[in-house]
Amino acid sequence: MSLRLTSASAVFFAHIDPSAVRGVRFLDIDKYYACLMLGLKSRKLGSEGDFRDPFLAAGAKYPDVYSDVSDYIAGLLVEAEIRRRNLNSTDRDLIESETVKLLDPRSPLGLSDTGIELLNRYAAGGFEQLRDHMGAPYSLEVFLVKYAEIWNKIESQ
Repeated sequence: MSLRLTSASAVFFAHIDPSAVRGVRFLDIDKYYACLMLGLKSRKLGSEGDFRDPFLAAGAKYPDVYSDVSDYIAGLLVEAEIRRRNLNSTDRDLIESETVKLLDPRSPLGLSDTGIELLNRYAAGGFEQLRDHMGAPYSLEVFLVKYAEIWNKIESQ
């Protein structure tokens, strides 16, 4: 399994020049991460279909800038699934069995195929929130301001 953005997200982000801000590049992994964080925070899964070709192929690790947060991403995925599915967080055996389904310490991303599939769906869910609350951004600066507004609205729900 590999990390994928939806086809609609490619159109949504198409107007942002990946190197428009001096010294900053806005790559697919950055778009994915932004969408993923919204999806995990709101515990919203997107649809299963319409994913583009992977930008991070199966068997690849996170890029260096994201490697330090890989364990956090895995933990946030587990936490989001526990809350989304309303599992009894005091049932250690249940939480352990669900965690084992999502994590694979032998994989480069630390996630099982099921975990990566859910990660992609959470990123799709986060993208759907972006699309529903803002128009396609034409600059990274505008995107970041609108993103912060959406993030804060989720926080207050």
